[in-house]
Amino acid sequence: MRGVREEITVNVHCGVHGRVAARLAAIVREYGVEMFLVHDGRRESCDSILGVLSLALTEGTRIRVEIRGDRARQALGRVKEVLGSGRGE
Repeated sequence: MRGVREEITVNVHCGVHGRVAARLAAIVREYGVEMFLVHDGRRESCDSILGVLSLALTEGTRIRVEIRGDRARQALGRVKEVLGSGRGE
């Protein structure tokens, strides 16, 4: 199984809120991957909206994204669109 890890900066004006967390969960399902966000020593699975929200990620926060699966690179591209676009819609 392939995997990728990358440090990115959250660039969503209102931070990671419910709609953004739901989009991350949708990426997990769409690409059939395991995906985690890591911040301040905590690692939360993106298939748990509440887990992602519990990280309380605000604009400008540096996080590590870890993705495992055959389509990990494609999923990472989508994550960057969601978290790095500044829109997060």
